[in-house]
Amino acid sequence: MDGQVELPVSLQKAQKSLGLCIKQRHEASKIRQVLSSHLGSQLNSSGHPLNRPLSLVDPAIDVEAASHGVRGLQREYLRSVRANIKARNEYAAISKEHHARRTGEDLESETQDFPQQSNSCLGMEAFIYLTMHQQKHERLRITQDYVDVLSQKPAATAEHLDPKVALRDVDSLPKVPPEVLHNASAGPAAGGTALKELVDLLEKSVLRAKMLLKKEQRLLAKVRADSSGSPESRGDRLQALGLTRNALINWIEAEMEKAGDGSVDVEDEELSNHDAGGKDYIEAQLASIQRQYGRYIEARQSLVTSATSISEPPVSTTKEEDSNVPALTDDSRPSQGMQIFYPYLEKLAFTANEQKAAIQQRSHLTISLAKQVKEASQGLDRLADESHLLPAHPMPTASSQRKGLEGPLSFNGELLNHEKPDSSARGRAWVYAAESAGTATKNAITEQLEEGGKAMEESRNSVSGLYHLLGYETQDDGLRKTGLKKDIWTALDGALGVIKGDGAEAR
Repeated sequence: MDGQVELPVSLQKAQKSLGLCIKQRHEASKIRQVLSSHLGSQLNSSGHPLNRPLSLVDPAIDVEAASHGVRGLQREYLRSVRANIKARNEYAAISKEHHARRTGEDLESETQDFPQQSNSCLGMEAFIYLTMHQQKHERLRITQDYVDVLSQKPAATAEHLDPKVALRDVDSLPKVPPEVLHNASAGPAAGGTALKELVDLLEKSVLRAKMLLKKEQRLLAKVRADSSGSPESRGDRLQALGLTRNALINWIEAEMEKAGDGSVDVEDEELSNHDAGGKDYIEAQLASIQRQYGRYIEARQSLVTSATSISEPPVSTTKEEDSNVPALTDDSRPSQGMQIFYPYLEKLAFTANEQKAAIQQRSHLTISLAKQVKEASQGLDRLADESHLLPAHPMPTASSQRKGLEGPLSFNGELLNHEKPDSSARGRAWVYAAESAGTATKNAITEQLEEGGKAMEESRNSVSGLYHLLGYETQDDGLRKTGLKKDIWTALDGALGVIKGDGAEAR
């Protein structure tokens, strides 16, 4: 209350004068209830409920008869009621005259059918009646407009009433989705059968895919057969095999000529070195060369025969020629080819087994090493997260780049190292951090020792100075007091001792 601003004197006087008229909200509502009950008892003495609010007073009530013996506010209220009734009567008369002039005789004839009403309800009834007539006129006018439009159209014929003709210019409605129709027709049972239908559709789609796959495979086999059986491709293959065979024969002959030259050189050397050789030695060497060359000719013929038997297509012959050709030659060709390739096949099988075993061992070692590396990496990551040593002493990034003979890392190597961090690099980081921490600790201890040594030296100098002032002598085995008692003044420079000795002698 102290914080409120005080009102001016004039406003305080006005508030005091209006204090009797200003009431609280609950007090005002209570006063209204009392006044309404009192007025209701005065205006409706018979006790029947009023069908109108108090503001709409019925003009039929005799206000003059109830005005005797009334004083104060009730007298003023009755005077206002009489003025209101008089004004409403005048308004009703004027509105009636105006309405009569406007509507004329039709309105007067229709108003005679209505019962006689009071002057207070005459104006309201007339307004309602006029509004109803206006709405009816509007409806009739709209109906007449539609009738006029229909009258302008041609007469109704069978073609005119045909829906196709009538709806010719109308856009077609969109089709209802089949899902909606299916759901509407299926009803609640559709939810249970939806899964079964989906499974059936899936099986049909899988079967259709299998059939298409088989059809494509048959077409592919047919195309391959056509391409492999064409004479052009066979001719190309035969030409290529012929060229390969000629190149192989030329190479073998060149190698044999080299081998023959080498054998002649060796023979000349042996003849020059060994005097015991003669015609017998030469004949023996020539016989061995002939045997080797014969074996070479046989091997070459068998190789060429096997290559031609494999590469050449079967020639169409008649039944008589087939009967004349002996079956032994056909069987001998594959057998000779197998005899040539069999030793190599055994070696290839042995080599393949060895490679397979090596690959399996390598994969086992790789898997075991990868597991160990993964465990080690996880342990290093956990220790790196918990450690305070690595953040304090990080490893410089420049040291990770290899230099020297190997050269710097390539882009691919850097990318692989970024994607798969090396465990050795993590270990090097720990080693570097430990060495850095040890070096830092060693430097700190060295600095502390140096500072301690300096402090001890300073304290030793101070103690020695104090001993020197006090007259003590210091030796290697420690400080000890001298046997003779000396005065403190004997340590001073000058002739004080001499002066003191002279004084003692004079005594």
